[in-house]
Amino acid sequence: MSPAFSSTRQAAAFASLLLLLLLLPALMGKSWLPPREQIYSSLPWGAGAFPYLHDQIFDEKGDIDIAFMGSSRIWWGIDTPQVQAQLSQKLGRKAVVRSLCWNAPGFDPFYFIMQDLLQHRKARVIVFPDCSAGAGNTAHPWAPFFFRLADNAEGIAGLAFRSKISFYTSAILGMPRNLLGLLRTNLPAIASDEISWPGFTHVKNPAQRLGSLALRMRMGQTFADYTPQAGARPSDVCVYSEATKQNFRVSGDPFWPMQAAFARKIAALAQEHQVQLVYLHLPQASEMKSSVIEERTFWPDFFGAHMAMIGVPPTKLFEGMSEENILKLFYNQEHLNQNGQEYFTSIITPSLVQIYEDQTKP
Repeated sequence: MSPAFSSTRQAAAFASLLLLLLLLPALMGKSWLPPREQIYSSLPWGAGAFPYLHDQIFDEKGDIDIAFMGSSRIWWGIDTPQVQAQLSQKLGRKAVVRSLCWNAPGFDPFYFIMQDLLQHRKARVIVFPDCSAGAGNTAHPWAPFFFRLADNAEGIAGLAFRSKISFYTSAILGMPRNLLGLLRTNLPAIASDEISWPGFTHVKNPAQRLGSLALRMRMGQTFADYTPQAGARPSDVCVYSEATKQNFRVSGDPFWPMQAAFARKIAALAQEHQVQLVYLHLPQASEMKSSVIEERTFWPDFFGAHMAMIGVPPTKLFEGMSEENILKLFYNQEHLNQNGQEYFTSIITPSLVQIYEDQTKP
C-alpha cells in the first residue's frame, strides 16, 4: 500500500491544515463571523420554528407579553392564538404572545435562544416545560448551528470538561456554514400556508399561528376532530404552593449535570432581565390515570423560588373521558395534537393570564 504522504513536508502541511481547522473556533472573533441572525435563517422547519424565531428575534420589535419556549412538546402543545386572544381581552389591548420553539430536548438551546431573544426584545413572562427529559450531558444536536465560541463562550463556563468539548466540537462542525455565510447572505424563509419535513406533510405554517404548530395527525391512526364534552375546568389548574403541593409528586429521576447547569443559567438570565419564569407541566398519554402531577425533579431547586410551577392532575384533566377519547388528543404518548392543544390551552390559559397580571402589577 502506498504511503498516505509522499514526503515529510506534505505530512507537515496536512497536520498544519488540520490544526488550523481545529483551532478556527478559537481564532475566529465576532468580527470574522457572519451576523448571528444568519444562524436562524439557515435552519429548516424540521429543526423547529427557526425561520419564525429569526423573524421574532431580529426583525419584529416591541415587548413580548408571554413567550412559550422549549422543545416540541410545548411547540405542539399550546394554541398560541387562543392565549393571545384571552390575554388581549383581559388587558383591553392587543397582547403579544409568541411560541419560540425547536425540536429535540435540552436546556442548552433554551439558554442560548433565550439569550438572543432578550438581547433584542423584552419578554415579561416565559413559559416552558421540562426540556431535560431525553437530553444528555453533551451539546444539543442543533448546537453546530446555534453555538459559536466567539458569541457563547461564557455560556459553557462552569461545565464539565466533556460537556465543554462537545460544544467546542459543535463549533468546529458549524464553522464551514459560518464561513459560507461570510460569502453570501441566507435567503429568508419562503412564505407559505403549509410546511413539510420527512414524516410530516401539509402542516399549517407556524408563522401563521404565532409560532405554534397545530398537528392534525395521530401516530398509526386516522386523525379526526374531537372536542371533549367533559373534563377539567380552569379551577382544576394547580399553581404550586404550600396549599397545593399535595397535587405534585417528584419522582427523582436522574438529572444530567449539564442540564442542571443550564437550568441555573436560565434562571440567572431571567433574573437579570426581570423575566417571570413559569414552568408548565404538559400532559402525557401514559399518565392519564395519575391523580397527581408527576415531576422528575423539584424545579424551584434549579430555577429559584420565584418561579411559578403549574399543571393539571391528569385524572382531573381527563375526567369523564374514555381511554379511547383521551388518545384522540395525542399525536403519540408525549405530544398533543391539534385536538389536545386546543383543549389543554383552554384549561390552562386563565391561570397563565392571572400569573401575567400578578407579575406586571406596579
